[in-house]
Amino acid sequence: MSRQQRRLWEVECVVRGSALLHTGIALRLDGKLDEKRLSHAVGAVFRRHELLNTGFRAEGETLHLGPAAHHEPRVLHRPDLCADQAGHLVEIRRAAAAAHAETFPLTGEPLARAHLTLLGDDSAVLLLTFHRLVMDLFSLHQVVTDLQDAYLRGPDEPPTPADRYSALLAAREHRRSGDWEFWRTELSDFPTPWIGERRPEPGWLPDGAELRVPLDPDLTGLLRENARAARCTPTVFVTAAAARRVLERSGAADLVLATMSANRMNSDAVGPLAQAVLVRVGAAAPHGDAGVLAQVRRGLREGIAHQGVEFEEIVDLLTDGMGVARDDLAPLSVSVTGDDWRSSVAGLAFSPFDLDDEDEQGDGREEGAAGPVVRPSQLDVELNLSGTQSRLVLTYDRRCFGEEWCERFAADLLTDLATGVG
Repeated sequence: MSRQQRRLWEVECVVRGSALLHTGIALRLDGKLDEKRLSHAVGAVFRRHELLNTGFRAEGETLHLGPAAHHEPRVLHRPDLCADQAGHLVEIRRAAAAAHAETFPLTGEPLARAHLTLLGDDSAVLLLTFHRLVMDLFSLHQVVTDLQDAYLRGPDEPPTPADRYSALLAAREHRRSGDWEFWRTELSDFPTPWIGERRPEPGWLPDGAELRVPLDPDLTGLLRENARAARCTPTVFVTAAAARRVLERSGAADLVLATMSANRMNSDAVGPLAQAVLVRVGAAAPHGDAGVLAQVRRGLREGIAHQGVEFEEIVDLLTDGMGVARDDLAPLSVSVTGDDWRSSVAGLAFSPFDLDDEDEQGDGREEGAAGPVVRPSQLDVELNLSGTQSRLVLTYDRRCFGEEWCERFAADLLTDLATGVG
């Protein structure tokens, strides 16, 4: 297993019996559904990918891997429910959430399963549930794409073999020595940054908070135009704008930030390979005279090219080898998301089906409860570019940053994105 998988297994040993490490997606299916064709498609996709066709058996805290066969998708008939009726939708979500929470027994079976619920209005809900030992969000996108392709091909055309996850891990191992040298050079002489107010003492429990800012629909198009004018992707543009503002407001001369990256090395292999890529920017950083935008562009390109060393290992390099406190590492993380899973195949529409509708079920927290739990001194920026729910979300430690600091930061960031100041 990869380092990330081993870390996930350590967590599973602690939370055994819960669905904390489950991930997945519920797809609403509209159109004329061929149930047998869909069942074959699900089985074909699960067999195509190495980790989805592997059995996991636990003996205490030891995990054994081996070949395993998949069961057919479970099918539930609910002619009494219709997805277009609000009252029924709550019950559909509740049933799907309960099925998603069923734990994997870890007795030698694959860590992937499918539930199909046939509704009374000729629509259906397909729930795919995985353990994070075999799946991350980027791989989930690949599985949905494969599912549409397999349904379109039908049972008579075998799927194209996928690259093996184990082969990617072996390729990373082969590159490790060169990648280690890159990161040692890139992060040498990294000073401890100072962000916001004084940092909490060791062992202090974070007081997480969240700031949600709805975005003007025109901002998405404007952001993409400005990114093209700057000759970079929206992710590079947003990351650079956020890093520039953090450097300005904190007064730091150096900053290490993290941004999510899906580097499959031109592969469609499914497994928990996605990780954050570290980028160092600032006047004291390597290549600091090139400007923040150029540093982020270069940092992402070089970081992706040197992922033979995993993110957690780079964290250890900084914290153990360079004396940087773990709470001082990557005080800024950035992600840019968009709704790109919606498409249609063979008259059957595959689209995301929200299990947690905020308007009907709330945010899941009691009144007066603290916000999302975050690590001390973390500032996380998520920019969602979906046309239906465009928003900027800041997750932060309120005792380290403060609400007023984050509100000013968000306002400045949106101004930069709209005016093209990267």
